[in-house]
Amino acid sequence: MDVRRLNVGELVGFVGAGVLALSLFLPWFSTSCDRPGVPPGCNQFSRFHGEYGSFNAWQTFAVLDWLLLAACAAPFILAWIIVRGHQLTWRPGEVTMIVGMVAFALILLNGIILGRPGDTVDMSLEWGYFVGLLGAAGITAGGLIRQAVGGRTRKPPGTL
Repeated sequence: MDVRRLNVGELVGFVGAGVLALSLFLPWFSTSCDRPGVPPGCNQFSRFHGEYGSFNAWQTFAVLDWLLLAACAAPFILAWIIVRGHQLTWRPGEVTMIVGMVAFALILLNGIILGRPGDTVDMSLEWGYFVGLLGAAGITAGGLIRQAVGGRTRKPPGTL
């Protein structure tokens, strides 16, 4: 084991994973009313699972929150592979970058592209949603930096 093999790519991935994991506990979505009629003029039909207020990822999603938490493990698995010096058939950081991109796409799909969760009206995005996007982008950047630093050696034609 040689910790000196780690570089800034792993550090960026660690920070991204921490930000994404923390964001799961922050408010992601909110209804226009805190409770019926408050604040004045809010839409009383803006409810999520029959409740008013703001909701974090754990309260909103059934499976996506667990997938995002699993994505947070990717930078740490990459660091373990790098430190142990395992031989890979792919470039180090490639899978971590893909996991980060998938997490970013899933967050983007479940809030902007495919609409807000639930069958409610006036559901708005909260700041935790954007922190989650930032964390997923950090995981992607960590994998991308690891690939850029690692470089690719040239091989003769016809070899794997």
